[in-house]
Amino acid sequence: MIDKNAFADTPSRRPLRKAPLAAALSLMVAGMASPAMAEVSFESDNGWKVGVNGHLPVFAVFGNYDEPTDEDSFTITTGFNPATLQTNIYAPEMNGLQVSGHFQMNANLAPGDADDDFRSRVSEIAVAGNFGTVNIGKGFGIFGTPAIGDNGSGLGVGLIGGPDTDTATAGRIGNGYFYANFTPRVIYTSNDFGGLQFKVGLFSPSKLGDKDVPAALDANNLTPAEQAAIDGFNSAEYTMPRIEANVVYTADNFSLWSSGFTQDIDFRAGGKDYTMSGIDFGGSVSLGDLAVRGNYSMTSGTGNAVFANRFDPDEEDASQWYVETTYKINKTTLGVSYGEGEDDIVAGNGNDTDLTMLFARYAATDNFTLLAEYTTLGTGNGEGEYNAIIFGSQLTF
Repeated sequence: MIDKNAFADTPSRRPLRKAPLAAALSLMVAGMASPAMAEVSFESDNGWKVGVNGHLPVFAVFGNYDEPTDEDSFTITTGFNPATLQTNIYAPEMNGLQVSGHFQMNANLAPGDADDDFRSRVSEIAVAGNFGTVNIGKGFGIFGTPAIGDNGSGLGVGLIGGPDTDTATAGRIGNGYFYANFTPRVIYTSNDFGGLQFKVGLFSPSKLGDKDVPAALDANNLTPAEQAAIDGFNSAEYTMPRIEANVVYTADNFSLWSSGFTQDIDFRAGGKDYTMSGIDFGGSVSLGDLAVRGNYSMTSGTGNAVFANRFDPDEEDASQWYVETTYKINKTTLGVSYGEGEDDIVAGNGNDTDLTMLFARYAATDNFTLLAEYTTLGTGNGEGEYNAIIFGSQLTF
């Protein structure tokens, strides 16, 4: 992670100085897909190093939304990735260990008071040695991580929450991949064995939110079955960590991956114990300036978007997949992607969706990119459909 030669000529009494680094932090630490970042770094005379990197994306979204809103809307947003500032602190190497700390602050662009949208996604310790790397603290997950590296949503907008959205958008969550999210965890990452690498981690379990009495029911006149269902939902307990793992093989012009997770949810009374689980498969290949990538995932007991998205003792299944093609012409990258999400929890096809993205990226400089995107969402019952034309830019440092 550190270009040690960049600091070789630093005299012992020289004050902190700035130097570019050759490589960015991994997707595991940064939690996003972006062009390679040249970290700005400082070194003290006792061997401590501090690096800063991040990105600032800004998009103008012109959307046309169908039922139930049936309206046109204009908004300015950060897109799938919020504005990010990451600080990386590297201790002097000692006893064969390189220990570092990583802190990431994120902010959405929102009208009015946006204090609630300023938060930390990453706060962790990384310990690297000849055994591999261990990450301890809050950071990006493992399940679904390679799939999130698509060009369309990774640098763009993708799924929009609605005409009044004022937070980061959803990329291809539920319409191509299941979201890894940022969670307290301990992860082991193996060394690279000829292109083959694996990760395994223990995570704080994701918890179901409290279930309120549905508006259609009278709280004072619930049937025993209705009351038992609500009490059962609220009596969930989490005695074991969630386990996530993946394996990735990378060669010169292609990559293959698979990942999975499992988490038990138990109930003290009135509920049926069940297990959330998921598995995915994907890959990418590049032939000169042409690149193709795709991913297919299946989940059970948690919906098709994020962990513990719902109470699902019957473990109905969901799936997500996408295919993306990009072509690079000098400084311009053109792309198209299509993906779907299916979810058995809703009767009929009301929760089935498909997302189409057409996009273009122009690298005006090594650090400044101009972006354009056309996105359209289809739904099984027509509710929530929209199309949007998007223009934006991103500064990466």
